[in-house]
Amino acid sequence: MLEKAYAPRSVEAKWAALWKAKKSFHAEAKDGGERPYVIVIPPPNVTGALHIGHALNNMLQDVLIRYHRLHGRVTCWVPGTDHGGIATQSVMEKQLRAEKLTRHQVGREKFLERMQQWTRDCKSTILGQLARLGCALDLDREAFTMDEPRARAVYKAFEDLWGKGLIKRGERMVNWCVRCGTALSDIEVEYEERKGKLWHMRYPGSDGSEGLVVATTRPETMLGDTAVAVNPRDGRYAKLVGKTLTLPLMDRNIPVVADDSVDFAFGTGAVKVTPAHDPNDFEISQRHQLPSIKVIGPDGRMSAAAGPYAGLSREAARDKVVEDLGARIEKIEDHPHSVGTCYRCNQVIEPLLSWQWFVSMKPLAEPAIKALDEGRFKLFPESKGIEYRNWLVGIKDWCISRQIWWGHRIPVWYCMGCNKDVIGAGTTKEESGGFSLHQVAGAKGVISLERPGNCAACRGDDWIQDPDVLDTWFSSGLWPLAVFGWPDETKDLKYFYPTQVLVTGYEIIYLWVARMQMMGLELRGEVPFPHALIHGIVRDKAGKKMSKSLGNVIDPLVMMDKHGTDAFRFSLAVQAHLGRDIPFAEDSITGPRNFANKVWNSTRFVLMNLPETPPEGGYPLDKLSHCCLELADKWILAEYQATLAEVRKRVEAYEIAQAADALYTFLWDKFCDWYVELAKIRLAGIDGEGKEAARAVMVQVLTGTLQMLHPFMPYITEELFEALKPFAGINADSVLDSKAPALEFDWADPETSARMKALMEMVVAIRTTRSELNVPPKLKLKAFFQNGHDEGKKALIQERSDYILHLARLESLAPAADANRPAGSVTAVAAGCTFYLPLEGVVDFQKERARLEKELVDIEKQLAGIQTRLSNLDFVKRAPAEEVRKAQAQRDDLSAKKVRIRETLASLG
Repeated sequence: MLEKAYAPRSVEAKWAALWKAKKSFHAEAKDGGERPYVIVIPPPNVTGALHIGHALNNMLQDVLIRYHRLHGRVTCWVPGTDHGGIATQSVMEKQLRAEKLTRHQVGREKFLERMQQWTRDCKSTILGQLARLGCALDLDREAFTMDEPRARAVYKAFEDLWGKGLIKRGERMVNWCVRCGTALSDIEVEYEERKGKLWHMRYPGSDGSEGLVVATTRPETMLGDTAVAVNPRDGRYAKLVGKTLTLPLMDRNIPVVADDSVDFAFGTGAVKVTPAHDPNDFEISQRHQLPSIKVIGPDGRMSAAAGPYAGLSREAARDKVVEDLGARIEKIEDHPHSVGTCYRCNQVIEPLLSWQWFVSMKPLAEPAIKALDEGRFKLFPESKGIEYRNWLVGIKDWCISRQIWWGHRIPVWYCMGCNKDVIGAGTTKEESGGFSLHQVAGAKGVISLERPGNCAACRGDDWIQDPDVLDTWFSSGLWPLAVFGWPDETKDLKYFYPTQVLVTGYEIIYLWVARMQMMGLELRGEVPFPHALIHGIVRDKAGKKMSKSLGNVIDPLVMMDKHGTDAFRFSLAVQAHLGRDIPFAEDSITGPRNFANKVWNSTRFVLMNLPETPPEGGYPLDKLSHCCLELADKWILAEYQATLAEVRKRVEAYEIAQAADALYTFLWDKFCDWYVELAKIRLAGIDGEGKEAARAVMVQVLTGTLQMLHPFMPYITEELFEALKPFAGINADSVLDSKAPALEFDWADPETSARMKALMEMVVAIRTTRSELNVPPKLKLKAFFQNGHDEGKKALIQERSDYILHLARLESLAPAADANRPAGSVTAVAAGCTFYLPLEGVVDFQKERARLEKELVDIEKQLAGIQTRLSNLDFVKRAPAEEVRKAQAQRDDLSAKKVRIRETLASLG
């Protein structure tokens, strides 16, 4: 027998140990047969513990894996972790700062040794947390983006793209993070609106004329101006085109050029051109053969080219330039504008000209667009597919080099004999003996996984490897291929690849999903997964992103310890609508925790009403005589059949929230609250076919529903299934080893459903009237009914009066003697019938009327206030979505209560 109360910790520890000992989730490659259902985990960065977003993501994957395993598929869910590049290196550098050290003082080799140790510790922590969450991962397949098999895959991909001319080194405008000390790709830059200024500065003509006024948000960059641009159709400046101006503070003559890209309406219509520090200005410089002057260095300080401002930070230089310009600044305006920041450290990005490695993306994007258009790849929800396609159409080349140490080092080697003059002249030496090439032009290298032998050109053997590492998303983009042994043609690759679905958040569709699709199509000629399930971000109840600085972070481990893993998982599942953010707080787990307790207690009740020894073969439905089934039996079997179909339809469409809700509604609202309560009538009676029928229906419906609930709540369902399976005639060791429930008979019956619905409406109407009038729940009442001219309803009430008597707590139920309402009674109307409840001596009618009228006034006041809020467009548009939904729910609840009170007042006569 089950324990009286559900104790999540002991149940979870028991099943986690059993799953691990039996390697329940391991799969081996086979020859032929049905395609397996395969998912590769979005590898979390080895930056520390997992957060609630990881819990959501992995819960969704686990639901899919367990669901398909339950339905007979071979399943494989590959675990692993990502080295995390900049993010993980930042964690280690923070630790070094606490020791008053820098990575350069430690040296590259020692720094990487510390990174490896940190990684080992983090991987252990992460996998432990995933196991705690109940994830059905094939732990024998654990992978890491920087382990040896994945390193070979990265090298092979680089080599292939290099050989096709798709990877090249060149000097281009890049997004530079002065804090992280590296270049970033365009989609690693996040934009935010900030309050700024627009300075209007006069540039005098070189001939002594008044010149013109330019407007800028960054006065410090004027030190690197090499032109002023105007629109050729702007008549205000037509006479100045081709002439020169004197650059203030620098006394350098710069030309006025005409360029179609200049916006008439921005500022004065004349823009300063700083090719080395603005991507648009760089494009203008290319069209007009303008020089580039780098006045800001990679450390965010002004360079020697900035003259007297050299060494100042960008911010200090701005203040000094504005001060020195003095009267030449003719106007300063407030100007909110979009500012690019680093996606990791939130520092303002500095556009810089730099030598970097790039991948040509247009040739890779075309097959990905075609795969989407032909339906070989789909995103769920479909709206994300539109955004995905638009991004691919407008794709730009990808900067893949990063000036950090933690990552896959670029496999390009430079012969110092051939490149000594180039590299030696521009190399920045570091304390560790390392160097940087991001400001070195013209270096020529060869690709090799290891140090090459003698140079073919000069016969020398003095080689240095490119110091940069690859963007972490380069290796992540190979993940579905690399985890199965690519580039080798392994048995695993043939059997498990391509995978079935990728589950991830919308924030990395471009960073990761698109790149995996492009890599898979380019390197193997097929999509790595045909479907992508896109979920939202878990936010706090106010709609804010969770962060330590806001103090609104929810730790998954704490929630699982306090409320149980299944309740925590289900609290996420019921809100996991495709592509939508989830408003979450600890109270979000209350309902699911109560649900877990409800399922436990109901199963315990069922078991208490079964014999100690299960009958041979259990209680199979197919051997049950239909003549022994009551209305409630047929109804719950029809509802059970409909629920199974609904859950399957929803999961197959990745509508996980709707599937979870269907199971919750069926188990709580229909099975527990109605069927089990009605079954108690027979279970309390004498033994016979009726009692056996109730037992069989309870056992089979509950066991099957628990099987379908298992992907969402794996621990509690395993425990309950183990207790029920002998009575259900199932021999499987665990839920996943059993077959998904299937019914051999079609129980759908509209007439049965309609009859049961009418009875339920009658019971609810009587219960509501009792509740509104504060009739003691245990007090049994007499009741009379009128059915108008509906003889069918009369027959139904008389046939199943036992249902109404039991559920509505009635002593008796009889037809009313005449059409007149009995004295001292109240009415309850439902399903075309009127019920009279004599309450004289039980309820003070005058007092209850006064109380209800007062309550009605209060409700109307509350409704008016809520309606005022919801009618305010500013509230609806700007308030967090959860707050708006909460107000709408309050309005609906109060409106329903208002109707009920009015009906009760009417029933008082």
